[in-house]
Amino acid sequence: MPKENKENNGPQFEGLNPPALFREFAAECMDLAQTAPTPKTNAVYENGKRLASNGAALGEKELAEARRIAANIAKLPELLHR
Repeated sequence: MPKENKENNGPQFEGLNPPALFREFAAECMDLAQTAPTPKTNAVYENGKRLASNGAALGEKELAEARRIAANIAKLPELLHR
């Protein structure tokens, strides 16, 4: 069950934010691919690594966009008093 992350208001899983979890999973897949017993198994792990890496990149982009929006919202009171 996800817990609310106080720092960025996004979900956390086991103490990590989603991009970090994706990066961790990608690293595990990379390790498993290196010792895969068959080409098919290797392909499955390589695909998992690719998908997890893409998930991390998308999650980081969304976090950055959310932080940018929050910064702009924080400026609204200042703009009202000009």
